[in-house]
Amino acid sequence: HPPTTDDDDKPSLYHPLPSLDQHLQHQAMSTSTSSQTPRPPAAPSSTASSIPRVPLSTSTFDENHLPSCLHTPNPMTPALERQSRRRTCRFIEEAGQRTSLRLPRVACATATVFFHRFYAKHSFQEHDRFEVAMACLLLAGKTEESPKKLDLVIRECWKLRRRAMQQQQQQRLSQGGDSPSMAGASPGMGSPSSTSNAGDNVQIDPKSEEYVRLKERVLLLERVILHTIGFELSIDHPYKFIVDCIQNLNKKRLLEYAQPPPPTPGSDSRSAQNAQLVGSLAQYAMNFANDSMLTSLCLQFTAREIAMACVYLSGKYSSIRPVGGRSWVELLDDITVEDLTCISVQILELCQPRKGMDSEIAFKAMRRDLDALAKEREGGEVSDAKRQKTN
Repeated sequence: HPPTTDDDDKPSLYHPLPSLDQHLQHQAMSTSTSSQTPRPPAAPSSTASSIPRVPLSTSTFDENHLPSCLHTPNPMTPALERQSRRRTCRFIEEAGQRTSLRLPRVACATATVFFHRFYAKHSFQEHDRFEVAMACLLLAGKTEESPKKLDLVIRECWKLRRRAMQQQQQQRLSQGGDSPSMAGASPGMGSPSSTSNAGDNVQIDPKSEEYVRLKERVLLLERVILHTIGFELSIDHPYKFIVDCIQNLNKKRLLEYAQPPPPTPGSDSRSAQNAQLVGSLAQYAMNFANDSMLTSLCLQFTAREIAMACVYLSGKYSSIRPVGGRSWVELLDDITVEDLTCISVQILELCQPRKGMDSEIAFKAMRRDLDALAKEREGGEVSDAKRQKTN
């Protein structure tokens, strides 16, 4: 996916950001103020009355209670909040895979988890999401033993965002929109003093005021992220659980093709078919796990539960089924039908297969299977309730 820059991404790169001491002092004052005698309620307003204020349960994830959706005076809708997360996570993924950075896949995933956890406590209105993404990449590189220099991270992320802005302006121009001025760009982004143009190879001047201020903000945000996540740097990802699950299922011979592929001439058909089954199941499961990083699933479920759902989606997509007419829920450990359905639906929402393609048929089949699982679960609960009432 190409990096995307929203129309509302105004030149807010350099709105005043408090120092770390001020940030922590503000949190302490907020905590102490809440413990004092409550003030009389303010007069209700039409804007605030539509925003839910019920405290969020520790066991329930509700998008309506995220800081960006509760921010005043300009709260975001849950759909816009999801879109901001998704686009910035794609930005993190593409920036980490650039030739100059070449961060491992695990490091990019760790940066994404840092990003999700940060915006579970802070709002998008308070901190520029692209600056937070830079700080997450910098911190994740250190955490996953693939450190990158701050200058390199800033240069690559800056070029990536600059290119996205230029593409967006060209699209506006081709659609008869505004002229390709640098409206919405960062201060100094289009000035000759801060950039050097060599075709599409745009570089930021390390001596410019913009670069100095951006460097200071990224370093400060790195410290704020550490305090926000409670210095919890050991992150579990679904990848290792996917490998363990598939190896365990293959070892017990619990999987088979719904329609076995034709045998390869000149080779052991059984072993070749088994290797193909394991390879395709693992590859598609990894792809679904990568897609899950674009969502807030890491805030809702454990890495093991996400991995189980990815294996299920991979099996349905590649026409692999449990042997003996068993269901996938029986094979997958440590996950309920409700969690499996919830995770799978959120991942499938990211996939938009083209009409008429085989992938469209596969995704529709997965949705039908998920609906059947949900109905079966509801039917079982109703039967249990009737049985208890009778007793």
